[in-house]
Amino acid sequence: MPVKVYGKSIFARLALATAVLALGACAGAPAATSPPVYTERGPHQVGVTTLSLSDRKIEVYYPAGAGAAQGKANDVYLQTDPVPPMLAGMLKNIPQTVDLKVEIPAYRDAPAASGAAYPLVVFSHGAGGWRSGHGNLLSGIASWGFVVASVDFTEYGFASFASPAARDMTARRTASAKALDATLDLMASSNTQGPLAGLIDMSSIGAVGHSAGGGTMFAAIDNARIDTIIGWAPVPPQGPGAQPKPTMIIAADEDSGIQTATLVAAYEKLDAPKRIAIVPGMGHNAFSDSCVSIQSGNDLISAVKQMGLPVPGPLLELAQNGCRPGDLDTRKGWTIIQHLTVAQLRASLGLPGASQAITTDLGPAFKEAPFELREVAAR
Repeated sequence: MPVKVYGKSIFARLALATAVLALGACAGAPAATSPPVYTERGPHQVGVTTLSLSDRKIEVYYPAGAGAAQGKANDVYLQTDPVPPMLAGMLKNIPQTVDLKVEIPAYRDAPAASGAAYPLVVFSHGAGGWRSGHGNLLSGIASWGFVVASVDFTEYGFASFASPAARDMTARRTASAKALDATLDLMASSNTQGPLAGLIDMSSIGAVGHSAGGGTMFAAIDNARIDTIIGWAPVPPQGPGAQPKPTMIIAADEDSGIQTATLVAAYEKLDAPKRIAIVPGMGHNAFSDSCVSIQSGNDLISAVKQMGLPVPGPLLELAQNGCRPGDLDTRKGWTIIQHLTVAQLRASLGLPGASQAITTDLGPAFKEAPFELREVAAR
């Protein structure tokens, strides 16, 4: 199995330089084509709509039709939206100076694109999160030609903190697996009727998750409907599946909750084909919309603290990890995550024209934010 390491490794850079020199010495050798870079928004405008199961909601980001932005503003949500009614009364005294609005570059209920079907990506937030909390990244992925279904995993979402049942890990895993299957069923049904009819390629499905959500997706590695799995600072996968399936782990090198060494050890146990990317200067919460809000002081946790309500120290630490001064710029981190995720999805799903290689050279703007990429190709 060929093992490759790119990015910060000096050995990889020396090997690349040697290869380039060797190619240059070959008269008539064709010029190598660099793998694509996916740091910018893709060619599609993005729509967003909300679907419902009997016990939870799903936010769907999808390629929109031409002119989708006409007469529409970017979608906006409030950080208080996922707060359950039993706790909402505690938030009435949030200072008016705190702006809890989050703007997402997607258009609510815009007409879907026509003439093509796009792969499905099912996404899970982490513990304490909710379906809209990664809207910036997920809409960016959708702009490259994916239908992204972000599920409210109520078993470990924001509202679960008020439920003692959330501490039953066995029940939580069972319920999460059922919710994932129910979501796949709903997306298949939505592909036959309604505003998303004909938009989804149900034969091409990726699963992506952040933190606890990454653990949920890796736990579904033997789900026959899922073709590839990507974890963003995930709860470590427990091991390989029954059959090899393409996987990727994106590790945040400054993660205070899930250490890089732990994820590297988990990566080593997975079957090929597999990749792990290690992004320096990035912390655990750098994947979420809330990181930008935290940096501006307009986040829900800061508001709760201003009200004098107690915030558990570990929760505060994890929420701010990756969002402090001196950490990698959040939006630059998002572009790296988007690049890696889109490139991996395209390669592992075998999309037309997809490169099997993923570049670590993202251009001059990223010279101060190099990342390491390791991979083991299929046998």
